Amino acid sequence: MHSSLAATAPIDLDPLDADRTRHQGMLLRGSIVFLLLSTTVLQRFGLNFGSYSANVTLLAMFGVLGVALASSRLSFAVERVFLYVLCIAIAAASMLTNLNFSLIDRSSFSSLLLLVVMFLPFVFVLKPDPTGRNDADWVMRCFSNIALFCAFAGIAQFFAQFVMKPPWLFDFTESIPFILRGPSGFNTVIPVGSLFKSNGFFFREPSGFSFTMAFALLVEVALYKRLPRIGAFALALLLTYSGTGILALFIGLLFPLGLRTALRLGAVALVGGLVVVALGDVLNLSFTLGRVGEFGSERSSAYIRYIAPFRVIADTMMSDAWSFWLGHGPGTIYRLGPSSSYDFHDPTWAKLLFEYGFLGFVAFVALFATALYRPRVPQQLRAVLFFSWLLMGGHLLTPENNYFTLTLVGLMPLAGVALGRGVVTGASSGADAELSSPPDPTMVAKPSGTETR
Repeated sequence: MHSSLAATAPIDLDPLDADRTRHQGMLLRGSIVFLLLSTTVLQRFGLNFGSYSANVTLLAMFGVLGVALASSRLSFAVERVFLYVLCIAIAAASMLTNLNFSLIDRSSFSSLLLLVVMFLPFVFVLKPDPTGRNDADWVMRCFSNIALFCAFAGIAQFFAQFVMKPPWLFDFTESIPFILRGPSGFNTVIPVGSLFKSNGFFFREPSGFSFTMAFALLVEVALYKRLPRIGAFALALLLTYSGTGILALFIGLLFPLGLRTALRLGAVALVGGLVVVALGDVLNLSFTLGRVGEFGSERSSAYIRYIAPFRVIADTMMSDAWSFWLGHGPGTIYRLGPSSSYDFHDPTWAKLLFEYGFLGFVAFVALFATALYRPRVPQQLRAVLFFSWLLMGGHLLTPENNYFTLTLVGLMPLAGVALGRGVVTGASSGADAELSSPPDPTMVAKPSGTETR
């Protein structure tokens, strides 16, 4: 039972303290905005050292933690600290076991080091804002604004190709100074007939843009219900011709599970059918529908991403006495590729099982799931973030996906007023004032300090 609303209610401060608190709050929010931008419009940027390129999202995440620490807003999430230590211990045990007992050790120390750094931010959580502002709602609204900008960019990009097709329209990487380029090797420009899939102009792949649009659409449906935004996100999603966003949308509509699940899916199927009938020929939507048959073709994207990983695990899980429990060591799934007779992708679940075994799989999934324990965030949003991380890509060592989830959900204070509400004071910003409403007595905040999740 939480004690009171004191942790989210405004704190009486002297004028100097109040000014400093407001300044620190603005600085922290500014760093979070930059972090959200790094997961979307700044995806192609980083610090390129030649053999290695530091992802801008990774740098931005630690920047947020530094600002939060300087603002006295940073706290440990105790359960996550324990799970993080357990995860790293299992990963280290996997590497040492394979190093000492495997006939051919393919483990990568750099992969282990990146894993340690990648998940370190998961042990932290923000303390409630001392001025009473609703950070959790603010960050969702901020994401929706950024996503709307990306939607307009993606729609404009797609229709611009009917008039002109300069090289930079779908891939402007060559225009970025070499020292500022992020990691490469992505499938950025993908044709669909005589046209190209929209990648949102800023995104590295259409699939990433597709997921962002689907998630933004779900945010609006679940929280804010702004019809113009829903329409913009839906149109941008269609123009990606990617199944990633469609799958994310399907998962989101399943939750919360209940009698209305079938009604939601039926309504979306009906609307989708009408869109296909009305715009199918104009936008070549038959291409998207035809991708359902890809699951049976070994050379297709769908098979490589969703079916082939099961073959990899079935073929290798019991290759050594310890493989089932501890896996083959950090970074080894990448090195299996050249010796495999079929192409495969490395979704998070497969990478965890292959490299860190059953124990590592359970530990890392528990850490990520615990970070999503935020009851005031709608269940469908948390479900999409979880299953997209686990099933829909190789996200274990991908800063954009990990820190996107952490920023929107896991980093926010555990308790507080519900999303769509706000505690407004004289110290609150004008933006927060628009969210004004009485606090929900069932959604109260913990006192600032160490959290349990």
